[in-house]
Amino acid sequence: MSMEAVKLYALLEEEFKPSECTEVFPKIGLQYHHCDEVQRVYTANFASPEVFEQLIALDARECLLFTHHPAPQRKLASDPPAVIPEQYLKEMAKRQISLFSYHIPLDRNGRWSPGNNLAKAIAAVPYGEFYFQNGVLMGALCDSGYTTVDQLTAALRTALNHEIKCYAYGEAALQNGRLAIMAGGAKNTEIYRELHEKGINAFITGVTNAENPWVADLHVQAKKYRINLIGGTHYSTEKFAPMAMCHYFSALGLPAQFLAETPQLQEL
Repeated sequence: MSMEAVKLYALLEEEFKPSECTEVFPKIGLQYHHCDEVQRVYTANFASPEVFEQLIALDARECLLFTHHPAPQRKLASDPPAVIPEQYLKEMAKRQISLFSYHIPLDRNGRWSPGNNLAKAIAAVPYGEFYFQNGVLMGALCDSGYTTVDQLTAALRTALNHEIKCYAYGEAALQNGRLAIMAGGAKNTEIYRELHEKGINAFITGVTNAENPWVADLHVQAKKYRINLIGGTHYSTEKFAPMAMCHYFSALGLPAQFLAETPQLQEL
């Protein structure tokens, strides 16, 4: 089964309502249109060389690449924004691969969001929201059956399938089994006071390495409010959203496949 690209774009717009938010990238939604009739969909977190090489190896053609980010990931958080290399732009055109990206619309808390799907992966249940950015709430406040931070970090390590980092600035006991998630990155320093006031002492995010210029202040606030700061990398804490999107496209009758990428462990 295939679908007209314009119909698929309209369905995505109806589902995610991009007009209700702002964006940090120049374009929301369709980045490059090369395919009028979509035969299948591939999903990924970044529009990275690693993803494009997989598409080439699969001999992907007449399809849609749906990504969370419309560009590759930066090597360092302080680097300028990355761009898709010209060789892959040419491959997309030659193979009739369109690129469609929802960053903030996908970040917005909901069925397909990174935070809610990471919560599901570690058997936590969202009960509230926090972290307002670009016109939407994108952080998840969660209940869980864990009683200690060690139990929580063990579950996260298993879900991500690689090493994580816990900065133990708070008590070892998890307060009422509650935790907070802001997948990817969280630059807002005010959230640590908010989490403390809500009785939450464990916060999962992506980038926690204080060598990144904007991360150092986060550690100061986490220490001040005794919040255990837990890092899992930008990619790995967000990957469950494009993984979940395969179910969205499959429900529309389009075969869908998630393309995995390599996490940057130096972010921890």
